[in-house]
Amino acid sequence: MRINPIISVLFLTFLSFACSNRPSYVLSENKLEKVLYDIYLAEAEINVDYAVFSSDSARKQELLNSVLKKHKITEAVLDSSLAWYSGHLEQYFKINNNLTKRFTDAAETLKKGEEKISKNNIIAENNGFVLPVGKERFLLRISDLPNNVYTFKADTVLSRYGGAYKLQFNVLGVSASLQPVVTLCVQCTDTAFVKRDTISNNGLFASSVEIPQGKQAKRLYGYIYFPEVYPGMGVFIQDFSLFHSYRSLPAFQPSK
Repeated sequence: MRINPIISVLFLTFLSFACSNRPSYVLSENKLEKVLYDIYLAEAEINVDYAVFSSDSARKQELLNSVLKKHKITEAVLDSSLAWYSGHLEQYFKINNNLTKRFTDAAETLKKGEEKISKNNIIAENNGFVLPVGKERFLLRISDLPNNVYTFKADTVLSRYGGAYKLQFNVLGVSASLQPVVTLCVQCTDTAFVKRDTISNNGLFASSVEIPQGKQAKRLYGYIYFPEVYPGMGVFIQDFSLFHSYRSLPAFQPSK
């Protein structure tokens, strides 16, 4: 029996389409990539605080559930999607390659930021003082932001006249829709000097306030305000540092 070549081509085209067409209940490649990225970040946090999470399974499940709520999906949808992509390896490998690139880029950004921080720390130490802070590395989630605000301060009593005060840290997790506003305040005897900046990029962030030589600083503090928060959000802060110098601190341009 001779098969019509046109029918053969149509049959093969239909077969290929039927095998690769994604069912409506399966997440798209882009959506699944975003979900897995946040899940891997959540698992990284669990590994960092393993002693806490290993003894508190409810907290661990809550963290993982927050990722599902953020993306408005159920665990069943995620499982079904992973099962479908396991049978469509080309798409699955593409997702994993994209995830690998995203984490590699994020790690490279943090590495560059750490190198800049190390260099700036040397400059600050040579020209003034590194001020003690409560936490140098932390994760900000919606539960850590009462009234959408995270507050900070230098853990020391200030009594210096004049100079420049600088805040800097490395950040990961901001986006075009999530741009926190940082306010840095130097409280003097009779007035306060304030500087506000927006975190618009991941990487190294810095802000500074200078006060006149005739003014005596009493307190250094500030806050990070999030115009919008949502379940499952996570902003990583590390190498959080405060400095004081009697000379103007070097100008700094945040990394793009």
